[in-house]
Amino acid sequence: MSEKCVVVGIGNPYLQDDRAGVVVVEKLEEQGVPCNTEIVYTVGFEVMDKVKGYDRAIIVDACMLGNEPGSILEVTMDDIFTTSSLVNSHAITLGTTLKTGYLCFQEEMPKEIQIVLIEVKDIKEFTQVMSPEVDKAVEVVVDRIKSLVCHWHTAIPSGS
Repeated sequence: MSEKCVVVGIGNPYLQDDRAGVVVVEKLEEQGVPCNTEIVYTVGFEVMDKVKGYDRAIIVDACMLGNEPGSILEVTMDDIFTTSSLVNSHAITLGTTLKTGYLCFQEEMPKEIQIVLIEVKDIKEFTQVMSPEVDKAVEVVVDRIKSLVCHWHTAIPSGS
């Protein structure tokens, strides 16, 4: 049986807080969370390719929307298109990518996609050390995703 869910982390592993999505996925892998994981370095069509074929997908990315550093936002594709602060972020490309996937590959796209954004403090410094605020938020997001995926995993009927 193939996995029913995937967690995709987006980010640049060498830019301070932009690496948050990448670190979330690395921590989930270290903890053996029962789902597939993927890391991508851009919000382009590669994201669509990574979620196709799954029932559920969680996408984690850093954002710069003017909130308190380390704030966690859980948004939908519709939020990306209708919330002015999200339209002005790079997340619009993620929204466009996912909408394109649903238009072109409706049967292959997940029935459920959750998007988790972590507000950055600094994305200009080349370092693999995140700010304390974002590091703390990453831990919270990992715990949330772990609980959610474990719930999904136990809710899947055996033999499916």
